[in-house]
Amino acid sequence: MGKLSKNVVIYFIGNTISRFMGIIILLIATHILTNKEDIGYFTFITNTTTMLLTIFCLQIWMSIIRYIFDYNNIKGKLKIISTGYFIGFLGFLMYVILLLIYCIVKKYSIMFFLQMLFISFSYTFNQLVQFACRGLGKNKLYAISGVVGSFAQLLTGIIFLCIFKITSSALILATAFSYLSQGVFIELFLKSVKKFKLKYISIKTIKKLISYSIPTTMNSIAYCFNQSSYTWMFKYYYGTDAIGAFTPAYRVISLIGLFVMSFNFAFQEYSFLMNKSSLKTKIYNKTFNSFFKFISSGTIILMPITCIFFSFMVGSSYKDSMNLMPLLYLSSILDAVQIFLGSIMQAEKKVRFMFFSQLVGVIVTVVVMFFSHNLIGLQSAGLAISLCFFVVSIIRFLCLHNTLKLKFKKTYLLHFMPVYFLTTTVFLRYGVTVNVLYGILTFFYFIICNKDLIIRFILRFNKKYKKA
Repeated sequence: MGKLSKNVVIYFIGNTISRFMGIIILLIATHILTNKEDIGYFTFITNTTTMLLTIFCLQIWMSIIRYIFDYNNIKGKLKIISTGYFIGFLGFLMYVILLLIYCIVKKYSIMFFLQMLFISFSYTFNQLVQFACRGLGKNKLYAISGVVGSFAQLLTGIIFLCIFKITSSALILATAFSYLSQGVFIELFLKSVKKFKLKYISIKTIKKLISYSIPTTMNSIAYCFNQSSYTWMFKYYYGTDAIGAFTPAYRVISLIGLFVMSFNFAFQEYSFLMNKSSLKTKIYNKTFNSFFKFISSGTIILMPITCIFFSFMVGSSYKDSMNLMPLLYLSSILDAVQIFLGSIMQAEKKVRFMFFSQLVGVIVTVVVMFFSHNLIGLQSAGLAISLCFFVVSIIRFLCLHNTLKLKFKKTYLLHFMPVYFLTTTVFLRYGVTVNVLYGILTFFYFIICNKDLIIRFILRFNKKYKKA
């Protein structure tokens, strides 16, 4: 558990600063871009680009990090990296050809094509070298690169928005510079492209990576849809201005995702390494229940904090989106649970069942949004995402309960659910003063729920401090 905790901290530093800067840029943009269509267009482009690159590149970076741990020697690791880079390059090349054809048919300008090419290349390059970096155990380099990328995003975003007065393209370009600068920084030290060799590539390795990657990619596509379904469904029903109205609230709750992503990255490596351990069931159970309590009780604290800061974090044109927060925070908890369970399933190579669970989630998302958007408007997205990830989590838990005897301590829900309902009521019905006072109570609730975890952390820190 010590190695897991250390990696969580390292990834948290790299991910938190980079993602937090992205949120800051977007929140700054809400004060400058009063036209909601600008932010809606940015969200539509980035979400769609991510989805398409996941499809064309087969999310091969996930195969890189899955199989790189099967080798103890550097030559074996470079074989996986070289093969992964080769597959990723071919997928990206196909994507660019189709993008060019699409732009010609739709008569888009050359500047639009170049902008799309820039963000697409930056994202693909970033993902490949980032996962190779993690697979080679260069976690500190990864963390530092996240900081570098985040400040590149902040700097370019401010320059494009405040100095050059660029609208939606400013956010797209800042995101692209963030991806590119992080990838280039990693590559300066990793030199993985320089170590790429065609002789490392074999049909056998290509088949191995693709056979793992295809079901993983299908799962990721379904997950991207479930997480970003509002982008396409709002565009169809309401237009890009509705996407822009929803985006700031959705980005604020992604603060939870900062920790979840960091924990998930660390847990992926940890679970892959201990895949054959006789103690893995015990470790999975302990980690899962601790993780759920930490994330859910931590979310309770974030709601009153959001009430305090939302008014000046988000521009006045987007103030109404604050009412979306409770459902979105609930969806973030359920999202964290299904991601954690998915990490275990990846380690156990149950990727086909992962895809099945996400596919059921897609059906839930579409059905809920279709029948509820006329009744509750933008709230339909939060409801759909919450129910989707709830169903996905249940399916995954039942699978792991049957195969690994994974258990969940249900008694925790007896007090968590009433507290969450009360927190939501205070958040929606009362002002800043009441939320400040209530926020103090939620902090003590968090301490009580996680007292064992906090005590273990303090004891471990104290032990290391005495050794130093």
